Amino acid sequence: MSKLSNTPTFDPFAKEQQLRAESASWVTADAKQATPEDIPVLDLAPYLQTKDHAHLQSIAAQLRQACEQVGFFSITGHQISPELIADILKATNAFHHLSLDKKQTILMDSPNWPVRGAGYLPLKNKKLPTRNKGNLNEAFIVKIDDQISMNDNQWPDENDIDGFRMVTEKYAAAMEQLGKAMLPIFATALEVSEDFFDEAFIQPTYRLRMTHYPPVESQPESEYGIAPHVDTSFCTILLQDKAGLTIFDERSQQWMQVPYLDNAFIINTGELLKQWSNDRFLSVKHFANNNVSDSSRYSVPFFFNANAHYPMTCIPSCCSAENPPKYPPISYANSQAIAQGE
Repeated sequence: MSKLSNTPTFDPFAKEQQLRAESASWVTADAKQATPEDIPVLDLAPYLQTKDHAHLQSIAAQLRQACEQVGFFSITGHQISPELIADILKATNAFHHLSLDKKQTILMDSPNWPVRGAGYLPLKNKKLPTRNKGNLNEAFIVKIDDQISMNDNQWPDENDIDGFRMVTEKYAAAMEQLGKAMLPIFATALEVSEDFFDEAFIQPTYRLRMTHYPPVESQPESEYGIAPHVDTSFCTILLQDKAGLTIFDERSQQWMQVPYLDNAFIINTGELLKQWSNDRFLSVKHFANNNVSDSSRYSVPFFFNANAHYPMTCIPSCCSAENPPKYPPISYANSQAIAQGE
C-alpha cells in the first residue's frame, strides 16, 4: 500500500452528518445533578497574576486531567471583572427585550446582508446546531475571522439600545484575551512548548452568542433549549446567569446537570482540539434547557478557534509510530461543512 493511501482524509460534510446521526442516538433522560467533585474547578489566578512556571505546571496538570477525563471544567480567577460580566448579561437581556420587529431587521442569513452566520437567530430556529426540530432559544450572534471585522456584523440601532455595541465589543475582546491567556496552559497540558499555539491564534476566529432561553411550562424530552451536540470549536468559554447546561460524563456514562457557579466560566473543548490532539482531549456531548418556571435564562458562549486558514497538524506529543495521526492537517474554514456554529 502506498504512503499516499495511508494518509487520513477529512470530509466536512460527512463529518457533519456523522455528528448529527450520533447526537440523534443519544438518550438524554435521567440526568443527575452534578456534585462539586464531578466537574473540576480551576483557579487561574496564581498563574495569570504571576506567569510563574511552577503555577503553569500545576494548572496545566489540572487542565490535562479535566480534558482527558471530563472535557468540561469551570474556571475562577480569570481576571474578567464582575462589572463587565454584569454589563454583558444586562446587554443580552436588553437586546432580547427589543420588539420582534426590531430584532428581525438584523435577521441572521438575510439575503440583504453579505456575512452569513451573524445577527439575530429567532426562537425555534433549526440552526446552531442544525436539527430537524427547532431549538427553544433566540440569540444575537457576532462572528470574527481574518476577513470579517466587527464592522461587517449586523448591529441593532443604537437609538433602541444605547451602548450595546460598545459593551459587546469590549466583552468579545476580553474573551479573546482570556482565550489567548489560556493557550500556554493548553500547550503545557499537551506536553509541548508553552508558545506552541501562539502562531495559530495571531488572528483567531470566534463567535460570540448572546442567548435567551424563555421559560417553559414543561420541557418534553424531545425538546431542548439547544439540542444535544458537541462543539466544533477549539474551546468554548461559557457565561451563564443560572444553571441549565447538561453534559455527558464519559467516566460514569451519565448525563449530569451542571451547577451554576458565581463569577465563573465553564470551559469545554470541542471537536477541533479533539482532532488536533489526536483524540487525546475529549469533545463532550451536551445540551441546554429552559427553566420550567416564569424566569428566563441567559447565556453568552464564546466559541474560540485558530485563524480560519491555519493548518492544524497533529500535535507532536499526541502521535507516534504506534499512534499515527487519525486526521489530516485541517483548517477551521475547511472543517466546517455548513455554518453549524458549535
